[in-house]
Amino acid sequence: MNVSKALASSDSWYVLVADHPIVLFNLERSESRAKVSQICVTNDSPVDAVVSYLRQDLRKMGITDLIVRVGSSDLESLTAAGFEKRESYVRFSRVAEEISMMPMLPLTNVTQKEVPALSRLMYDAYAKEHGAFSDIQSAESSLRTLMSGKQRYLSEASFTSGTSRNLVSACLVTLNSASQANIAQLFTHPLYRARGLATTEIAAAMNWLVTSGIPNLVAWPREGNDVVKRLLRKMGFREDRRVVELAAGI
Repeated sequence: MNVSKALASSDSWYVLVADHPIVLFNLERSESRAKVSQICVTNDSPVDAVVSYLRQDLRKMGITDLIVRVGSSDLESLTAAGFEKRESYVRFSRVAEEISMMPMLPLTNVTQKEVPALSRLMYDAYAKEHGAFSDIQSAESSLRTLMSGKQRYLSEASFTSGTSRNLVSACLVTLNSASQANIAQLFTHPLYRARGLATTEIAAAMNWLVTSGIPNLVAWPREGNDVVKRLLRKMGFREDRRVVELAAGI
């Protein structure tokens, strides 16, 4: 078996090859940790067998911790193979279209220079969630990784509400492909929720996507995040896919 780069528009696509290609997948790596998603099996091999082959080859690449995202139907077989369930996610998608809006607070694009202030907001927004950021530094690290990751960060389609001294809400968008963008982060300070700020930021993002010729927008809220799921449904997004995230050591 051999893992090698795949010919694609992004350098995060890989293929596992024996005497022929077995599986195409997306690989995001951070030091010794890897996240594998969008697994496309090219034959009738079960996903747990394919992931077993991947574990062997990723070990040769220095990977010690593996996270995989698969359909919920593969949960039982991968659990039996030693993986532990971390979280379930639901994909919502819609065609981007221009929306009239009237921001309640000033809207600005999010660049690297906003990261320190945005980190404080992100920490406050997630403070009461189990397993969320332990401190502002971990939130800042997550933001910098997002803005410099494999998926292209779209500063022009990412918006924050408030002033430079008091950011209260943010929507950060990345580019999955030439035809699809992704809401990578959406968070609001607890004192400013239910005021339509996130709705306005998503609308502003779609307006930019329309003018830039990117027709589709998706989001992956956690299965239990009913607040975001209600917001997306209200804005015309439709649920079209579910995945489970599992983790294991290699």
